[in-house]
Amino acid sequence: MNVYKLSAKTQAYYLIEKNDYEQRTARRPPWYKTNASGNPQYFAVCPACNNPIQILGLYKALANTPNPYGKHCGSPVYGVGIYDKEAYLWCPYSNNKRDDGDGRPRRAPGILTQQILSILVNHFDKVVWLLGKSTGVKIDEELAKRMLQQYRREEGWLYARATLMNIPWVFAYMSDFQAILFKRIDKTLAEELVSRSAGRLNYSENGLVIKDAVVKGYVELGIYNTLHHSRVVNDELVETMDMVFTLRQEKEAPTEIYRQTVGFDFNYFNNLVNFSNWKSSAFNDALLALAKETLGDLVN
Repeated sequence: MNVYKLSAKTQAYYLIEKNDYEQRTARRPPWYKTNASGNPQYFAVCPACNNPIQILGLYKALANTPNPYGKHCGSPVYGVGIYDKEAYLWCPYSNNKRDDGDGRPRRAPGILTQQILSILVNHFDKVVWLLGKSTGVKIDEELAKRMLQQYRREEGWLYARATLMNIPWVFAYMSDFQAILFKRIDKTLAEELVSRSAGRLNYSENGLVIKDAVVKGYVELGIYNTLHHSRVVNDELVETMDMVFTLRQEKEAPTEIYRQTVGFDFNYFNNLVNFSNWKSSAFNDALLALAKETLGDLVN
């Protein structure tokens, strides 16, 4: 992995780079250690699963790569962190990623799942803002409430591939199908949906996707997310999911009309959570209240 953090209690993480690591650790224990053979070792915490990692190639270039990288430790590291085997096995940076054939494998509740819940509840306004930016679908209070309720029913924080880095997108993924007719959608995406709707949808002047005036009867525009994938390329995590739009009229079966792959911008979310000048608003306060009302009792 090419990122690290210094505490399992925080969410902020950084690129692995010698000068930055030295500045943040001051080259002191518990991150700088010496093993039984007298060799120096350098430690940190995995931003995805909160397990301790050892940073290799920091001062001496390795034969297989020009850049330093982090590697999971298989045991606790004193002063750095405990070892959570379950979290490690499902970590996208792990060499032992499991695939049991189930599209939504679950993990047991633990420290990591509690942290996921805590970040989601305490930064839900930022999660909603980022999802709107990355998907093009603007989430209002009514839609946010439905998504939160479904996430709770699905116990989305126990989804085994959920990490501290992918919280916004896994929230959307685990909120299942949602109806989005009469919701605000970015113009380019809205025009794509309208063009594929066989004349059943239209785009209003105030930015809403609506039923076309000539269409009689019930029309349902829906969205769900599927095909959540992660891979590590040159020590960098790449994670995506497919965003699928469906259309249904009256009693007919829903039909997929558009599909788009959404990439997870981990750095954007990391910066957003740790952005000190984030401004509150009545809308943001309402979102935070909704998250606390729906999920707050689950946070220890």
